[in-house]
Amino acid sequence: IAVALTYEAKARGVTRGMPVYQIKKMFPDVVILPGDYDLYEMFARRMYAIVRRYTPVVEEYSVDECFADITGESDPEDIVARIKKTLEQELGVSFSVGLATTKVLAKVASKHDKPSGLVCIALGSERSYLEHLSVSSVWGIGRATAQFLYKNKIETALQFVDQPEWWVSENMARPHYTLWSELRGIPLYAVDAESADLQKSIASTRTFRPPSMEKAFIFSQLSKNIEEVCARARAQGLAAKRALCFLKSQEFQYRRFEVELVNHTNVPSQILAGVQSAFMSAFRPGILYRATGITLSNVRADSIQQGDLFENTERRVSETDVYTVIDRLEHKFGKHTLFLASSHASLSRTHQPRRLGIPYLGTV
Repeated sequence: IAVALTYEAKARGVTRGMPVYQIKKMFPDVVILPGDYDLYEMFARRMYAIVRRYTPVVEEYSVDECFADITGESDPEDIVARIKKTLEQELGVSFSVGLATTKVLAKVASKHDKPSGLVCIALGSERSYLEHLSVSSVWGIGRATAQFLYKNKIETALQFVDQPEWWVSENMARPHYTLWSELRGIPLYAVDAESADLQKSIASTRTFRPPSMEKAFIFSQLSKNIEEVCARARAQGLAAKRALCFLKSQEFQYRRFEVELVNHTNVPSQILAGVQSAFMSAFRPGILYRATGITLSNVRADSIQQGDLFENTERRVSETDVYTVIDRLEHKFGKHTLFLASSHASLSRTHQPRRLGIPYLGTV
Protein backbone atom coordinates (compact mmCIF):
# COMPACT_ATOMS: atom_id res chain seq x y z
CA ILE A 1 0.00 0.00 0.00
CA ALA A 2 0.99 3.65 -0.32
CA VAL A 3 2.27 4.92 3.02
CA ALA A 4 3.49 8.37 1.92
CA LEU A 5 2.43 10.59 -0.96
CA THR A 6 3.78 13.64 -2.75
CA TYR A 7 1.41 16.56 -3.21
CA GLU A 8 1.36 15.80 -6.94
CA ALA A 9 0.15 12.24 -6.26
CA LYS A 10 -2.52 13.51 -3.87
CA ALA A 11 -3.71 15.95 -6.53
CA ARG A 12 -4.14 13.07 -8.97
CA GLY A 13 -6.41 11.26 -6.50
CA VAL A 14 -4.00 8.77 -4.92
CA THR A 15 -4.82 8.22 -1.25
CA ARG A 16 -2.78 6.85 1.62
CA GLY A 17 -3.42 3.15 2.16
CA MET A 18 -4.36 2.52 -1.49
CA PRO A 19 -2.96 -0.83 -2.73
CA VAL A 20 -0.06 -0.49 -5.15
CA TYR A 21 -1.71 -2.69 -7.79
CA GLN A 22 -4.73 -0.37 -7.76
CA ILE A 23 -2.52 2.72 -8.07
CA LYS A 24 -0.72 1.22 -11.08
CA LYS A 25 -4.03 0.42 -12.72
CA MET A 26 -5.68 3.80 -12.11
CA PHE A 27 -2.60 6.03 -12.44
CA PRO A 28 -0.06 4.28 -14.71
CA ASP A 29 2.21 7.36 -14.82
CA VAL A 30 2.63 7.56 -11.03
CA VAL A 31 6.18 6.81 -9.84
CA ILE A 32 6.29 4.27 -6.99
CA LEU A 33 9.39 4.05 -4.81
CA PRO A 34 10.22 1.35 -2.26
CA GLY A 35 10.48 2.20 1.42
CA ASP A 36 13.89 2.51 3.07
CA TYR A 37 13.30 2.35 6.81
CA ASP A 38 16.98 2.43 7.70
CA LEU A 39 17.28 5.75 5.88
CA TYR A 40 14.13 7.09 7.57
CA GLU A 41 15.47 6.12 10.98
CA MET A 42 18.79 7.83 10.26
CA PHE A 43 17.01 11.08 9.36
CA ALA A 44 14.74 10.76 12.40
CA ARG A 45 17.68 10.38 14.80
CA ARG A 46 19.34 13.44 13.32
CA MET A 47 16.07 15.39 13.55
CA TYR A 48 15.65 14.54 17.24
CA ALA A 49 19.29 15.47 17.93
CA ILE A 50 18.88 18.88 16.27
CA VAL A 51 15.73 19.70 18.26
CA ARG A 52 17.50 18.67 21.48
CA ARG A 53 20.06 21.42 20.90
CA TYR A 54 17.29 23.86 21.84
CA THR A 55 15.53 21.92 24.62
CA PRO A 56 16.16 18.58 26.34
CA VAL A 57 12.41 17.91 26.70
CA VAL A 58 11.71 16.18 23.37
CA GLU A 59 9.14 13.44 22.73
CA GLU A 60 9.99 11.21 19.76
CA TYR A 61 6.44 10.78 18.55
CA SER A 62 7.08 9.12 15.18
CA VAL A 63 9.74 8.66 12.51
CA ASP A 64 9.05 12.15 11.10
CA GLU A 65 7.58 14.02 14.03
CA CYS A 66 8.36 15.10 17.57
CA PHE A 67 7.06 17.37 20.32
CA ALA A 68 9.35 19.79 22.16
CA ASP A 69 8.55 21.69 25.36
CA ILE A 70 10.02 25.21 25.32
CA THR A 71 7.99 26.52 28.24
CA GLY A 72 9.79 29.39 29.96
CA GLU A 73 11.67 30.63 26.89
CA SER A 74 11.57 34.42 26.56
CA ASP A 75 10.94 34.31 22.79
CA PRO A 76 9.37 30.95 21.84
CA GLU A 77 8.56 32.07 18.29
CA ASP A 78 12.24 32.79 17.67
CA ILE A 79 13.16 29.37 19.09
CA VAL A 80 10.83 27.45 16.75
CA ALA A 81 11.96 29.55 13.77
CA ARG A 82 15.57 28.65 14.54
CA ILE A 83 14.67 24.97 14.96
CA LYS A 84 12.93 24.93 11.59
CA LYS A 85 15.81 26.73 9.84
CA THR A 86 18.43 24.40 11.32
CA LEU A 87 16.45 21.27 10.41
CA GLU A 88 16.03 22.34 6.81
CA GLN A 89 19.63 23.49 6.40
CA GLU A 90 21.21 20.37 7.89
CA LEU A 91 18.79 17.70 6.60
CA GLY A 92 17.88 19.22 3.24
CA VAL A 93 14.13 18.61 3.48
CA SER A 94 11.21 20.87 4.36
CA PHE A 95 9.51 20.88 7.77
CA SER A 96 6.19 22.18 9.06
CA VAL A 97 6.37 23.52 12.60
CA GLY A 98 3.56 24.46 14.97
CA LEU A 99 3.75 26.40 18.23
CA ALA A 100 0.88 26.42 20.73
CA THR A 101 0.00 26.06 24.40
CA THR A 102 -1.01 22.38 24.03
CA LYS A 103 0.11 19.36 22.02
CA VAL A 104 -3.20 19.05 20.16
CA LEU A 105 -3.15 22.72 19.14
CA ALA A 106 0.50 22.36 18.12
CA LYS A 107 -0.59 19.55 15.78
CA VAL A 108 -3.29 21.84 14.36
CA ALA A 109 -0.68 24.56 13.82
CA SER A 110 1.85 22.24 12.16
CA LYS A 111 -0.75 21.09 9.62
CA HIS A 112 -2.12 24.57 8.92
CA ASP A 113 0.47 25.64 6.35
CA LYS A 114 2.11 22.59 4.83
CA PRO A 115 4.55 21.63 3.36
CA SER A 116 6.91 24.21 4.88
CA GLY A 117 4.96 26.37 7.30
CA LEU A 118 5.61 27.90 10.68
CA VAL A 119 2.35 28.68 12.48
CA CYS A 120 2.05 30.04 16.02
CA ILE A 121 -1.35 29.81 17.75
CA ALA A 122 -1.27 32.33 20.56
CA LEU A 123 -3.41 31.87 23.64
CA GLY A 124 -6.81 33.38 22.87
CA SER A 125 -6.53 32.99 19.07
CA GLU A 126 -7.48 29.31 18.90
CA ARG A 127 -10.97 29.86 17.46
CA SER A 128 -9.77 31.32 14.17
CA TYR A 129 -7.73 28.16 13.50
CA LEU A 130 -10.52 25.76 14.50
CA GLU A 131 -13.36 27.44 12.61
CA HIS A 132 -12.67 25.77 9.25
CA LEU A 133 -10.94 22.63 10.53
CA SER A 134 -12.97 19.44 10.03
CA VAL A 135 -13.50 17.59 13.28
CA SER A 136 -12.30 14.42 11.55
CA SER A 137 -8.90 16.09 11.01
CA VAL A 138 -8.28 16.62 14.72
CA TRP A 139 -5.44 14.48 16.05
CA GLY A 140 -6.97 11.66 18.14
CA ILE A 141 -10.46 11.67 16.59
CA GLY A 142 -10.98 8.50 14.56
CA ARG A 143 -13.57 7.62 11.95
CA ALA A 144 -16.19 6.25 14.36
CA THR A 145 -15.94 9.27 16.69
CA ALA A 146 -16.11 11.65 13.74
CA GLN A 147 -19.28 9.94 12.48
CA PHE A 148 -20.84 10.27 15.94
CA LEU A 149 -20.04 13.99 16.01
CA TYR A 150 -21.38 14.49 12.48
CA LYS A 151 -24.67 12.87 13.50
CA ASN A 152 -24.88 15.44 16.27
CA LYS A 153 -24.29 18.25 13.75
CA ILE A 154 -20.76 18.85 14.99
CA GLU A 155 -18.69 19.18 11.82
CA THR A 156 -15.82 21.51 12.71
CA ALA A 157 -13.28 21.57 15.52
CA LEU A 158 -14.75 24.89 16.68
CA GLN A 159 -18.23 23.39 16.98
CA PHE A 160 -16.70 20.59 19.06
CA VAL A 161 -14.93 23.10 21.32
CA ASP A 162 -18.18 25.04 21.78
CA GLN A 163 -20.00 22.04 23.21
CA PRO A 164 -20.70 22.41 26.94
CA GLU A 165 -18.50 20.44 29.30
CA TRP A 166 -21.40 18.34 30.58
CA TRP A 167 -22.25 17.19 27.03
CA VAL A 168 -18.66 16.14 26.30
CA SER A 169 -18.39 14.33 29.64
CA GLU A 170 -21.67 12.44 29.19
CA ASN A 171 -21.40 11.56 25.50
CA MET A 172 -17.71 10.95 24.88
CA ALA A 173 -14.85 8.89 26.28
CA ARG A 174 -12.24 10.33 28.61
CA PRO A 175 -9.56 10.73 25.86
CA HIS A 176 -11.99 12.86 23.83
CA TYR A 177 -12.66 15.05 26.85
CA THR A 178 -8.90 15.57 27.03
CA LEU A 179 -8.85 16.53 23.32
CA TRP A 180 -11.71 18.97 23.93
CA SER A 181 -9.75 20.60 26.75
CA GLU A 182 -6.51 20.77 24.76
CA LEU A 183 -8.29 22.42 21.82
CA ARG A 184 -9.48 25.06 24.29
CA GLY A 185 -5.85 25.78 25.23
CA ILE A 186 -5.82 23.77 28.47
CA PRO A 187 -2.71 21.52 28.49
CA LEU A 188 -3.44 17.99 29.72
CA TYR A 189 -0.99 16.02 27.55
CA ALA A 190 2.55 16.47 28.84
CA VAL A 191 5.52 16.19 26.50
CA ASP A 192 6.84 12.72 27.34
CA ALA A 193 10.61 12.82 26.92
CA GLU A 194 10.83 9.16 27.99
CA SER A 195 8.32 7.79 25.45
CA ALA A 196 10.96 6.74 22.94
CA ASP A 197 12.78 4.53 25.42
CA LEU A 198 10.69 1.51 24.46
CA GLN A 199 8.80 0.72 21.27
CA LYS A 200 5.68 -1.42 21.28
CA SER A 201 6.71 -3.32 18.16
CA ILE A 202 9.32 -3.53 15.40
CA ALA A 203 8.54 -4.69 11.87
CA SER A 204 10.28 -5.65 8.64
CA THR A 205 8.49 -6.32 5.33
CA ARG A 206 9.89 -6.88 1.86
CA THR A 207 8.29 -7.43 -1.54
CA PHE A 208 10.37 -9.54 -3.93
CA ARG A 209 10.28 -9.84 -7.70
CA PRO A 210 9.45 -12.00 -9.49
CA PRO A 211 6.86 -13.76 -7.32
CA SER A 212 7.68 -17.34 -6.44
CA MET A 213 6.03 -20.66 -5.53
CA GLU A 214 9.28 -22.13 -4.20
CA LYS A 215 8.96 -22.94 -0.50
CA ALA A 216 12.69 -22.68 0.28
CA PHE A 217 12.93 -19.30 -1.42
CA ILE A 218 9.86 -17.93 0.39
CA PHE A 219 11.26 -19.11 3.72
CA SER A 220 14.58 -17.49 2.79
CA GLN A 221 12.77 -14.18 2.28
CA LEU A 222 11.16 -14.52 5.69
CA SER A 223 14.54 -15.40 7.19
CA LYS A 224 16.03 -12.22 5.75
CA ASN A 225 13.22 -10.18 7.29
CA ILE A 226 13.81 -11.86 10.63
CA GLU A 227 17.51 -10.98 10.48
CA GLU A 228 16.61 -7.40 9.57
CA VAL A 229 14.08 -6.91 12.35
CA CYS A 230 16.44 -8.45 14.91
CA ALA A 231 19.22 -6.09 13.85
CA ARG A 232 16.88 -3.14 14.45
CA ALA A 233 15.91 -4.54 17.84
CA ARG A 234 19.55 -4.96 18.88
CA ALA A 235 20.40 -1.45 17.68
CA GLN A 236 17.71 -0.12 20.03
CA GLY A 237 18.59 -2.44 22.90
CA LEU A 238 15.27 -4.29 22.68
CA ALA A 239 14.13 -7.92 22.76
CA ALA A 240 10.74 -9.43 21.88
CA LYS A 241 8.62 -12.30 23.19
CA ARG A 242 6.15 -12.62 20.29
CA ALA A 243 6.54 -12.80 16.51
CA LEU A 244 3.68 -12.18 14.05
CA CYS A 245 4.56 -13.24 10.50
CA PHE A 246 2.73 -13.14 7.19
CA LEU A 247 3.01 -14.44 3.64
CA LYS A 248 1.38 -12.35 0.89
CA SER A 249 0.31 -13.87 -2.41
CA GLN A 250 0.36 -12.26 -5.84
CA GLU A 251 -3.42 -11.78 -5.42
CA PHE A 252 -2.79 -9.88 -2.15
CA GLN A 253 -4.15 -12.68 0.02
CA TYR A 254 -2.48 -13.03 3.41
CA ARG A 255 -1.49 -16.08 5.44
CA ARG A 256 -0.67 -14.98 8.98
CA PHE A 257 0.78 -16.90 11.90
CA GLU A 258 1.83 -15.84 15.38
CA VAL A 259 4.44 -17.47 17.60
CA GLU A 260 5.08 -17.01 21.32
CA LEU A 261 8.83 -17.27 21.90
CA VAL A 262 10.43 -19.09 24.82
CA ASN A 263 12.25 -15.97 26.01
CA HIS A 264 12.59 -12.33 25.06
CA THR A 265 15.18 -12.35 22.29
CA ASN A 266 16.69 -10.40 19.39
CA VAL A 267 18.66 -13.35 17.97
CA PRO A 268 17.41 -14.44 14.50
CA SER A 269 18.21 -18.15 14.91
CA GLN A 270 16.08 -18.33 18.06
CA ILE A 271 13.12 -16.71 16.31
CA LEU A 272 13.55 -18.88 13.21
CA ALA A 273 13.42 -21.98 15.39
CA GLY A 274 10.10 -20.75 16.74
CA VAL A 275 8.44 -19.79 13.43
CA GLN A 276 9.67 -22.58 11.12
CA SER A 277 6.93 -25.10 11.90
CA ALA A 278 4.27 -22.37 11.77
CA PHE A 279 5.60 -21.33 8.35
CA MET A 280 5.33 -24.90 7.07
CA SER A 281 1.68 -25.00 8.16
CA ALA A 282 0.86 -21.61 6.62
CA PHE A 283 2.59 -22.18 3.27
CA ARG A 284 0.35 -23.41 0.44
CA PRO A 285 1.93 -25.11 -2.63
CA GLY A 286 0.97 -23.81 -6.06
CA ILE A 287 0.44 -20.22 -4.89
CA LEU A 288 2.58 -17.35 -6.14
CA TYR A 289 3.91 -15.36 -3.20
CA ARG A 290 5.24 -11.82 -3.52
CA ALA A 291 6.10 -10.68 0.03
CA THR A 292 6.85 -11.78 3.56
CA GLY A 293 6.96 -9.82 6.78
CA ILE A 294 7.43 -10.05 10.52
CA THR A 295 6.45 -7.89 13.47
CA LEU A 296 8.10 -8.36 16.84
CA SER A 297 5.86 -7.45 19.76
CA ASN A 298 5.75 -7.77 23.55
CA VAL A 299 8.99 -5.79 23.46
CA ARG A 300 11.13 -4.80 26.42
CA ALA A 301 14.69 -3.71 27.16
CA ASP A 302 17.25 -6.34 26.24
CA SER A 303 19.05 -5.76 29.55
CA ILE A 304 16.12 -7.42 31.34
CA GLN A 305 16.67 -11.14 30.87
CA GLN A 306 14.78 -13.93 32.55
CA GLY A 307 16.05 -17.42 31.85
CA ASP A 308 13.98 -20.54 31.40
CA LEU A 309 14.50 -23.44 33.84
CA PHE A 310 15.04 -25.92 30.99
CA GLU A 311 16.94 -23.59 28.64
CA ASN A 312 20.59 -23.88 27.66
CA THR A 313 21.61 -20.49 29.05
CA GLU A 314 25.23 -20.80 27.94
CA ARG A 315 24.17 -21.28 24.33
CA ARG A 316 21.83 -18.26 24.46
CA VAL A 317 24.59 -16.04 25.85
CA SER A 318 27.00 -17.35 23.22
CA GLU A 319 24.61 -16.53 20.37
CA THR A 320 24.12 -13.04 21.77
CA ASP A 321 27.90 -12.54 21.81
CA VAL A 322 28.13 -13.73 18.19
CA TYR A 323 25.61 -11.13 17.06
CA THR A 324 27.45 -8.41 18.93
CA VAL A 325 30.42 -9.17 16.69
CA ILE A 326 28.24 -9.44 13.57
CA ASP A 327 26.71 -6.01 14.25
CA ARG A 328 30.20 -4.50 14.49
CA LEU A 329 31.24 -6.10 11.21
CA GLU A 330 28.11 -4.91 9.40
CA HIS A 331 28.59 -1.41 10.77
CA LYS A 332 32.09 -1.45 9.24
CA PHE A 333 31.52 -3.35 5.99
CA GLY A 334 27.79 -2.92 5.30
CA LYS A 335 24.53 -4.86 5.63
CA HIS A 336 24.47 -8.61 4.88
CA THR A 337 28.23 -8.95 5.42
CA LEU A 338 27.33 -12.08 7.40
CA PHE A 339 23.97 -13.81 7.30
CA LEU A 340 22.24 -17.06 8.13
CA ALA A 341 22.37 -19.84 5.53
CA SER A 342 18.57 -19.79 5.53
CA SER A 343 18.68 -16.25 4.06
CA HIS A 344 21.14 -17.08 1.29
CA ALA A 345 18.65 -17.71 -1.52
CA SER A 346 16.91 -14.36 -1.06
CA LEU A 347 20.17 -12.41 -0.97
CA SER A 348 21.77 -14.19 -3.92
CA ARG A 349 18.76 -13.44 -6.14
CA THR A 350 17.74 -9.99 -5.04
CA HIS A 351 20.52 -8.23 -3.15
CA GLN A 352 22.00 -5.31 -5.09
CA PRO A 353 24.18 -2.73 -3.34
CA ARG A 354 22.61 0.71 -3.59
CA ARG A 355 24.09 4.18 -3.62
CA LEU A 356 21.88 6.97 -2.30
CA GLY A 357 22.50 10.66 -2.89
CA ILE A 358 21.38 12.46 0.25
CA PRO A 359 21.27 16.29 0.33
CA TYR A 360 24.01 17.74 2.53
CA LEU A 361 25.21 14.25 3.46
CA GLY A 362 26.87 13.11 0.23
CA THR A 363 26.59 9.62 -1.28
CA VAL A 364 26.09 6.52 0.89
